[in-house]
Amino acid sequence: MKARRWLLAGAVLVPLAFALAAGAAVLLMRQGGLAPFRVPTSISMPISTPEAIERGRYLATLGNCAGCHTAQGGAAMAGGRAFRTRYGTVYSSNITPDPQHGIGAWSRDEFRHAMRHGVSRNGVLSPVFPYASFRQLSDDDLDAVQVYLLALEPSAHERRAPQYEFPANLPGAMVAWRLLYYRPAPARGLTNATSARGAYLVEGIGHCATCHGSRGTFASQAAGWQLWGARNAGWYAPPLHGAGLQRFAEGHVARYLQGGAPNDIATFGLMADVVAGNLQHLTAEDAVAIETHLRELPAPPPPREPPIKVRATASSLALGRDVYAKHCADCHGDEGQGIEGKYPALVASTAITSDDPINLVKLVLFGGVAPTTARNPSPYTMPPFSQALRADEAAAVVNFLRIQSNAEAVPVSEDDIRAMGGID
Repeated sequence: MKARRWLLAGAVLVPLAFALAAGAAVLLMRQGGLAPFRVPTSISMPISTPEAIERGRYLATLGNCAGCHTAQGGAAMAGGRAFRTRYGTVYSSNITPDPQHGIGAWSRDEFRHAMRHGVSRNGVLSPVFPYASFRQLSDDDLDAVQVYLLALEPSAHERRAPQYEFPANLPGAMVAWRLLYYRPAPARGLTNATSARGAYLVEGIGHCATCHGSRGTFASQAAGWQLWGARNAGWYAPPLHGAGLQRFAEGHVARYLQGGAPNDIATFGLMADVVAGNLQHLTAEDAVAIETHLRELPAPPPPREPPIKVRATASSLALGRDVYAKHCADCHGDEGQGIEGKYPALVASTAITSDDPINLVKLVLFGGVAPTTARNPSPYTMPPFSQALRADEAAAVVNFLRIQSNAEAVPVSEDDIRAMGGID
């Protein structure tokens, strides 16, 4: 009897194991296979023309290639910038034309494969590199980016290995992660339709979901490039969808992305770097396309659990009102109406209306510096108040401002102020 049971079990389990292994192998091949991935340059190389180089420069600028692949004080695109994650530190790679340390010896097919699958001749790349987004790019656009990079000054800066922590440091961890969480989507290709062009830029070279999209198990990204808001590097990237953008007049989002300050509202924090280094160079058509696409996105579903019913105390709100009158009203007005052409009104500020208070806390404590752009050549900056306020005063004025736009806003405490990098 035991022998028959073992035979029956084997008859079921062995084919099942083979089926699972075959399925995993097929999925792995769809995901780009294992490293190294090499194709001789004699077989495939992109065609370099002045037009292609210029097109690649534009795309690489929108994609923030320099921002990620240039370390502070280092050579342009030579890599070495550290990205600290929950699972260790990843260093950006050298993407200059150096044949040994950069991508100078990479063929066209190698570059396309690494950009779309995160698998190169140097290994399986960390998902810190947004290859799931770059998978959307057309062959022509990927080739243009490559010929632009190959036209840059080469650097012999050596590639630095990532310093992973458990469980990312286990053998095969990156491959296992890909099998579990990476599902390649087909490239959209270019289109003349305005909204589709915006989607192509947002989901592809712009990789907006990297900051504005939430993360799940082991930092996996939500499917469908959802832009429902998330904390990123100590800031909150607000949700981007039609309902949330209704407070902005038509064309104001495009103007904001290009470095303008519609209604005197300028960008700050991490987004200031993105606008200054990248998005201000958007063409007028592409800026409008992005705005059109974002306005068509649906709002996130309501939370499964109702928000915590906590209210700021009357004494805290009274203190916040006094702090506002003393430190804020001169610029932003007694009622938060702002001063046209100088200081923004506070009623439309996402830092105040957002469910997450961290941006407002950081602005109160450390101030804000808007980028200097062609559309906003003389931006006003907000001074820091961490040296002038106690923790309870900072919490009070944050609560006072938030309660003006949302009576249900959950208050922050003195401990929250300290936890957000604040003051004693």
